[in-house]
Amino acid sequence: MPVLRDDIRLYLESTLGVDAQLRPAPELKVPHYIKDAYKLVNLVLLIGGKNKQSKLSMVLLLPVDDEYPGAVTLGKHIAQVQRFTDKVVVYVCKSLSVPERRSLIANHINFIQPGYQLFIPELAMDLRESVRTRRNEGEVSDLLPASQAMLLARLYEGWDSDQVFKAGDIMGEFKYSRVTLAKVIDQLLKLGIVHPAQTRGFKHFYSFSAPPPDLFKKALQFMRSPVKRRVAIDRVLHARNGVFLAGETALAKSTMLADPAQPVFGMTKKQFDTMVEDKEFRETGEVDEIRAWVEIWAYRSLAEDKNIADEASLLLSLKDNPDERVQQALDDLRRTVSWLRSED
Repeated sequence: MPVLRDDIRLYLESTLGVDAQLRPAPELKVPHYIKDAYKLVNLVLLIGGKNKQSKLSMVLLLPVDDEYPGAVTLGKHIAQVQRFTDKVVVYVCKSLSVPERRSLIANHINFIQPGYQLFIPELAMDLRESVRTRRNEGEVSDLLPASQAMLLARLYEGWDSDQVFKAGDIMGEFKYSRVTLAKVIDQLLKLGIVHPAQTRGFKHFYSFSAPPPDLFKKALQFMRSPVKRRVAIDRVLHARNGVFLAGETALAKSTMLADPAQPVFGMTKKQFDTMVEDKEFRETGEVDEIRAWVEIWAYRSLAEDKNIADEASLLLSLKDNPDERVQQALDDLRRTVSWLRSED
C-alpha cells in the first residue's frame, strides 16, 4: 500500500515535535519516468518557537507502487530530481526491511519510513537549536490551557486501571492541532501523569499512572485559573452554546451561596469578540451601566452542555477569592466530585 501524506505528517510531528506541511510539487519538471515511478511532494518543517521560527524545505519521493528499487537505482533517481531543485530530497517508503534501511544509510540516501525510522542528516543542524531550547526550558512550571482542559476532561470521564489511550483519544472532543497535542502529551509525560503504554507503528499509546484522585492532587500545583480577563458589560446575557454561567453565579447554582448582585458569565476570547462585533453587548467602565460581568476563559467549560462552568475549573477560578462565604461554598463544591476532595 502506498504511503499516505497524513502518515508522514503525523510521524514527523510526533517524532520531531515540529509542525509539518505537505503539498504536491507540480512545479518540478523532472523526467517522465520519475513522475511515473514517484509522487513528488513538497515538505516544509517549521522549526523553533513563534519568536524565532525557521523553515526547512524538502522534496519527498513517494513510490507509486511502494516497491524499493535498491540503493543504486534510487540514488540515480534522486540525482535526477536534485538537478531540478536545491531542496533536500528524501525517499519515503512504508515497507523497508532492516537490511534495506542499512543500505540506504551506508549510501547516504535520505529516507523516511513512517513509524520506524528516518535518516536525514541535514536535519541535525536545524534541529539542534530547537532541541537545546526545549532542554533549557527545564521542568513544567504551568500546564498549558490545552493540557489542563484535556486532563480535566479525562478526569471527569475516568478510566480503568488497564486502559490505554491513543494521543487523539486523550484530546477527546477538543479541536487542537497535532502540534498542540504533542506539547500536551510532552507535559503530561514530564509530570508523570501518563506514561507510554505501547507503540503500534507510528501511533503512540499511553496510560494514566494513577487513579483520578491521585493524579488531580499531583497536577493541582501546575493548574491555574482558566480566567484570563474579567470585564463589565452593559446587559445581562442568557446562558447558551458558547456562553455559560461562571464565577459566583455558577457557584451559587451548585451550593448555598447567594447569587451575586450582577450575574457572571464565561466564554472564550473568540466567542467574546464575535458577540462584541455583533453588538450583543459592550464593555463599560461606568458603574451605573454595569449589568453583568464576563470572564474570558482560556478554554471552554467542560460542562458546556449544561451552560455552566465545570466544577474543577470553577474551583480553580475562585480558589484565591478572599471572601469567606465563597471559600465555604467551594468546600461544599469539592464534595460533589469525588476526585476534587483529593485536594485536601
